[in-house]
Amino acid sequence: MRRVVAHELLDEHDAPREDMERSLRDLRRFNRWAGGTSTYRRFLRRLAPDAKIVVDLGAGTADLLDALPSDVTTIAVDLNIKHLLYERNRSRAMRVVADAHRLPFRDASVDVVTSSHFFHHFEPEENADILRGALRVVRIGAMASDTRRHVLPYLFTWLLGKLHLVGRITAYDAPASVARGYTAAEAKAVGENTGAGRVEVVTMMPFRFGLLLWKA
Repeated sequence: MRRVVAHELLDEHDAPREDMERSLRDLRRFNRWAGGTSTYRRFLRRLAPDAKIVVDLGAGTADLLDALPSDVTTIAVDLNIKHLLYERNRSRAMRVVADAHRLPFRDASVDVVTSSHFFHHFEPEENADILRGALRVVRIGAMASDTRRHVLPYLFTWLLGKLHLVGRITAYDAPASVARGYTAAEAKAVGENTGAGRVEVVTMMPFRFGLLLWKA
C-alpha cells in the first residue's frame, strides 16, 4: 500500500465544535479499546522505565498521559487549544499550546518526549526536525508511536465510518491517517536522520509501531 498524503479534518481550527468533540471522544475510544493506550505505555517502558517528566506532542485530551503512574509529571502539548481544553477537568496533565517544531522547553529539561498518532501528519524531513527538537529538550530520549500503513487497518477504519460507529470527522480522518502513515522501515529511516545516539523500531499488534530514540 503506497503512502497517500491527504488533509485531515480534525487539523482544521474551525471544525464545528460538536464534530470536533465527537472526534476527540472517538480517539479516546480507539486508544482504550484498540490498543493505543497499552502500546503507548509499553513503548515508554522500553525507552525510559524510570521517566518522571513526560511531554506528549499532539496530545489532544491528554488521555494517554493520564494512563501513566501518578508520580509522573505529565505535560500535554498541542497547537489547537480547543483540543487541550476539551474535558480538561478529567485530566491531571499540564497543558501547553505550542508548535511541535518549536518546543518551549529548556535543553535537557524533561526526561522523555512522546507522540501517538502524530507522526503520520508530517513528511519525513518534518518528522526528523520535530524529533531533533525533542532530543534537544530531553535527558533520556524521544518516542513516536503510530499505526503502520497497511490495507487491513485501512479497511477496518473505513468500515467503522460506513457503519456510522464513529463521527463524521473520524469517518474521514481514520482511513486517511492510515493511508498517510509509515511502515516500520520508513519510520526507522526518519529516526536515523535525527542524530540520535540509538534508534530502534518496535512493532506490536494490532499494526502499531514505536520509533524509539535515545539521546546521544
